[in-house]
Amino acid sequence: MALFVKKADNYYSIISFFLTMSTRALNLKHLRYFAEVARGGSVALAASRLHVTPQTISSQVQELELSIGQPLFDRVGRRMVLTSAGATALDYANAIFALGDELGAVLRGGGLAKRIALRVGVTDSVPKLMTVAAMQPLIQQHRKRLELLCVEGSFTELLGRVAAGELDLVLADSAVPANLSRSLQARVWADSGTSFMAARELQASLQRHFPASLEGAPYLAGATPTSLLGQAIEAWFTRHDVRPHVAGRIDDSALLKGFAQRGLGFVAIPQSIEAAVARQYGLRVVGRTPDIRHSFYWIRTRARRVHPLVAELEQAARQDK
Repeated sequence: MALFVKKADNYYSIISFFLTMSTRALNLKHLRYFAEVARGGSVALAASRLHVTPQTISSQVQELELSIGQPLFDRVGRRMVLTSAGATALDYANAIFALGDELGAVLRGGGLAKRIALRVGVTDSVPKLMTVAAMQPLIQQHRKRLELLCVEGSFTELLGRVAAGELDLVLADSAVPANLSRSLQARVWADSGTSFMAARELQASLQRHFPASLEGAPYLAGATPTSLLGQAIEAWFTRHDVRPHVAGRIDDSALLKGFAQRGLGFVAIPQSIEAAVARQYGLRVVGRTPDIRHSFYWIRTRARRVHPLVAELEQAARQDK
């Protein structure tokens, strides 16, 4: 019952946000037309999808902008591009529609809604095991109700999607660039040193005189040489006067460990997932260093309300520190 009350409170706070913008009543049909234009970037496309005339769409959106008191779109050629106010309005509109759908499901089913959707983007440089570990608190708490949408992509792509409201959260191994810090917020989720690991046969030959033993040893690089992590690893090799032989550059973290499992080379992984890598891939520790840091960040937009599950993740991260 407490959950239903909390969602009801969210609903009324969202409605209040819009209603207090103007003395004029908010028309939910205006919101629906506005959201359709925002999704397609076109009045004509929205009109086609909703089976009304473009003139109807334009007039409804204009009335909504008049009600709110500021423009929601910039007209760029034939495209309708959301303003910052428009992006915020779309986020709240989607929340209102979702709550309306949920209310219908609750009333039809005679009970509480059973699913909580969370849209998470994960940069392709984050190890899969780190992603699973990051989501573990939510899995434990909401296993029967969580509907998790997890997509992988480049750092730049995912930042664009979370800024546009297409994602609730991004897990990345890079902080937000300075030019985006006003619109996006990053919080450190985890930070650990580095473990060098290899298959049993290779580990036996490398462990004894680590790190000097890495000279000429086959190395599987996961981070690109130009990334901050890649540069940190290369600098560490230089400080210890070792030059491993790069046997491969593997973008996918699971493939990286799979090839290491076959003895192709040693790998550098976050120390925090060392035990999980040992269990899953049978790799053994060659050596460790606290000097190469693996940092992982939760990134979300500053302008929109915080998704309740995102708030839980942030709270869990603060408690772990």
